[in-house]
Order: sequence, then structure tokens, then C-alpha cells
Amino acid sequence: MSCVAEIRQAMAEARAHTLRLVAEVDDADFRRQIHPDFSPVGWHMGHIGVTESYWILQQCKGEPSPSAVYDRLFTPTDNPKPNRVHLPARAEILAYLHTVRERVLAFLERADCGSNHPLLKDASIFKMLIQHEEQHTETILLILHLLAATRYDSSPSPVAGEGRGEGLLLQNDMVLVPAGLFLMGSNQTADTLDNERPQQVVFVKEFLLDRYPVTNQDFLQFVMGGGYDDRSCWSPEGWQWREQNAIEHPLYWRKQSGGHWLEVGLRHSRPLAPQHPVMCVSWYEADAYARFVGKRLPTEEEWEKAASWDLESYRKRPYPWGADPPDASTAHHDAHSDGTAPVGRHPAGSSLYGCQDMSGNVWEWTSTWFHPYPGFTAYPYEGYSVPYFDQRHRVLKGGSWATHRHVLRPTFRNWYHPWVREIFAGFRCATDP
Repeated sequence: MSCVAEIRQAMAEARAHTLRLVAEVDDADFRRQIHPDFSPVGWHMGHIGVTESYWILQQCKGEPSPSAVYDRLFTPTDNPKPNRVHLPARAEILAYLHTVRERVLAFLERADCGSNHPLLKDASIFKMLIQHEEQHTETILLILHLLAATRYDSSPSPVAGEGRGEGLLLQNDMVLVPAGLFLMGSNQTADTLDNERPQQVVFVKEFLLDRYPVTNQDFLQFVMGGGYDDRSCWSPEGWQWREQNAIEHPLYWRKQSGGHWLEVGLRHSRPLAPQHPVMCVSWYEADAYARFVGKRLPTEEEWEKAASWDLESYRKRPYPWGADPPDASTAHHDAHSDGTAPVGRHPAGSSLYGCQDMSGNVWEWTSTWFHPYPGFTAYPYEGYSVPYFDQRHRVLKGGSWATHRHVLRPTFRNWYHPWVREIFAGFRCATDP
């Protein structure tokens, strides 16, 4: 398949998924801001179109903007989040998206993937825009989950094939990652984002890492064991956040009479699934749990080495299991279901060291502050990564059940404030041998 055909297909798949999600949203929820940190679904749709228009039609093709009004509405720096509920009609936004896409595809047919143009070389700007839309699609799913929680039904829907106590995994099942050098990050400029580059040689001391993400069953022990009330488990900032917000359990957990727990999903609530990874917890909660069990969160370097380094060949794997792209046998991703899958369901996706679920299922918090690598160069503009190198955002790795395959590489770096718990994030723990 030619470069142009591959890009066209990937763009079509991403857009089809975005439109399927939005088709489920009524007009009121389309413009509703369900949380102050997250814009309405409709704003994300307009932003996807404006970003695509800016980089392809304006920067590459040299055309004027199709709509100065839309540029102001859907550019983050020009429109504060509280104002983003004031949107054009749904049909108008969708028509704008369609018009921009048709013009972008017409340009793509004439684009030269071998061009020396800094944006067109190896189709890098198109690949960035595909990932940009896929990231916003995951955010739309996050918003839909928040909306679903406002319509929470306390009558759970059964989930077939998941025994409540069958095959529970051990909390202390850890793998040893030996000390040594490894290559962190990437030099693949066409397929990665600026904060993943340049690749660097890093020494990592020997450490132990959980084979699986922390499960609901594991985290329930923290909840029932008084972890949320034990100040010694929390950092000072974490304890202040917990007290100010009266946090007592993960975001979507609900306690029922008789001591049973439910988890609110996108389309129904269900009994807490013990083997699924705990999801929608903040960095503060992850850090407190790790202290509770006598462990810690892994550094970004430790996590990436465990996920990608082949010690025998001294090479970096594109994915934990090897070079083949993610599929249903290796990772739970691409929003193929309404939520997480039990940990350990994808042994074919294991890393060389035996860690599973390092791609998909849940994003995983690390202990590392988001920072630039030595030799970092902003691309395609400073505003993508640079404003977040502020020592206030923690790095997450691995992707979630809602993450698309183009983002499921071990070098990809997500980042959020440590108090954010609305994202599809869990964690696994590390310790020193």
C-alpha cells in the first residue's frame, strides 16, 4: 500500500470512530461541560477540524483559514474552557469537519511523502494529525463516561464470563529487571511526537516490577484496610487533596448495601470485577496504595525499559511483544469494548521480562515529572509539549482500552496533573530488590 493510501485509510478509520461516538450524544450533552477540566464533546469536534485545517490547508497548502470565527472558538489559547459551551449548531460543526476533510484529502492526493518540506517529509504532519484526532476521541470517551455517571443506575447489569473469585492473581507477583543501559525514547521523527525524542542511553538499576497492573481486588484491600484514612500512606500534597475533596474510593466505584461494590460503566453499572485493573485513580491515590503495600511507583525509565528493552539483542522493541502492530491477541485497545479487560488475558503481549498489559487496558502512572529529554526540539510548534514541562504533570505510559493503535508504543508519553482521576488511568508498582 502506498504512503498516500495508508494515510487516507488511517484518517478514514479515525474519523469513522469519532463520528460513531458522537452519534450517541444528544444535542444537550454535545455542548455540556460535565467537568471544569474537560471541554464539551462539541468543542473537541471543532478543535479536530480547526487543527487539521491549520496544519494542512494553511501551513502546507498556503490557503487562508476557512473560518476565522472557528479558529477563535476552537483554538485552546484563544478560548478559555468556561466559554467553550457557546458553540455553533451540531450540524454546522459536522459540516465544517466534512468540508475541511474533503479539502485535506484532495491535497493528500498530490502530496509527496518524500518531500523535504519539514511538515510533509515522511507524511509526518498527517501522522501527527491522526494521533491528534485519536487522542481527542479518547477524551470524548472520557467525557461520555462522566456523563454516564450522572445517570448512574444502582441496578447492576451482569457481565458474562467473569467469575467473581476465579483465578485471582497474586498482589506480590513481580518480575526482576536487571541493571544495565537501555535506549529510551525514539529517533523515528515521522511516527513519534516531539517529547519522545531524541533517543538517549539511560542506565537503570536493578528493580522489581509488578507483572500486572494493580487490580480492583488489590485496590479493594487498600480501601477496606483504611488506606484512604491513613495519613502515613499519603504524600503531604496527596493528603491535602484527599481531605479537601473527601475522596474515599476510585472515581466510578459505588458502595451498595451489604458491603458490595459496583463500578459505573459507559452504558451500565456492574459488580466490581476483581481481575480488572483499577481505573480512574489519581497519581495521589496510586502513590498512596504503593506506600500501603510497601512498594513505590516505577520511574518512567523503569517502566519503558521493562516494556521495550531486549537485553539479549541490545535492541529496543517497537512494542512489548515485538515488531508486529497491536491486535486483539496482544493488547486490549481501540475501544473494542466499554471498558477494561481482566489482567493477564493477553499473554501474547508480554514483554521480554514477563510483564503483561503494558499496552492498552489502563494508562499507568509513573513517578516521573514530565520533562524534556536532552536535546529536545519542539515540533511542529512549541505549544504542544513545552508549556507542560512545568514540574506539575506526571508521566503516564502504555495506553488504555480506549487508546488507538497508533499511540500504543512504549515511548509515547502522556501527562496529567497528579490530582486528575477522570482519565482511564491505573498503575503497577515497583520496588528495589
